Amino acid sequence: INLSLSGLTTSQASFFTQAQSFWESVLIGYKPGINIPGITINAAGAAIDGVGGTLGQAGPAFVTNQGGFTLTTEGNMTFDSADLANLETNGSLEDVILHEMAHVLGFGTLWTANSVYVNGSGQYTGTNGLAMWQTEFNQPGATFVPVELGGSAGTANGHWDENNGGAGLTGVTDGSGNDMRNELMTGWLNTPAFISNTTKMSFMDIGYDVAIVPLPAAMWLFASGSGVFFGIAFRRSQSPG
Repeated sequence: INLSLSGLTTSQASFFTQAQSFWESVLIGYKPGINIPGITINAAGAAIDGVGGTLGQAGPAFVTNQGGFTLTTEGNMTFDSADLANLETNGSLEDVILHEMAHVLGFGTLWTANSVYVNGSGQYTGTNGLAMWQTEFNQPGATFVPVELGGSAGTANGHWDENNGGAGLTGVTDGSGNDMRNELMTGWLNTPAFISNTTKMSFMDIGYDVAIVPLPAAMWLFASGSGVFFGIAFRRSQSPG
């Protein structure tokens, strides 16, 4: 991952390099037949909608088709400058950056292009992510991982499902009792956040090699060829409570 940062303080920029290191430790390569020397991520602080509301938005800017997969070669991340200082102060900035960086890498944004999700269905069917969902969250016999259909256009169809608006526990928990409400890749920010192996393995469904071990089953985060332009961008919003 090659970062290009603007509109950020030195301390804010440090969270981006930490997120870069984390995803590089999880996504350790690509499937056979794929040769991408690096992914450029352009990240900036800019005005979006004022304090609260949308915290950040991100997605691929250019992709390549290799080895039967559609993969990011360059992407953009924008964080609301009105929220950055508060997110840094309350300890949530790393969480939001990790979340948006995952969208640049293809989570939610390249599902349809890789035939693991049908837009509007609410059903993620990627083989590796689904198998992990069945075991990690005690969902034997499940035929899909539930995908969020609520929220704005930047929330629906690109995140794991939780209660609309992020309010209240879902009752779906992993073996350690972590509720999906707090999973990193749901559509609303609830802290402290954790990243599930279901999220990690979903990247294997879209062309990456993934390192699960020795990373723990659910990690609590410190914080709560050819180019095609993608006009879609997924957003993480603040939970109302």
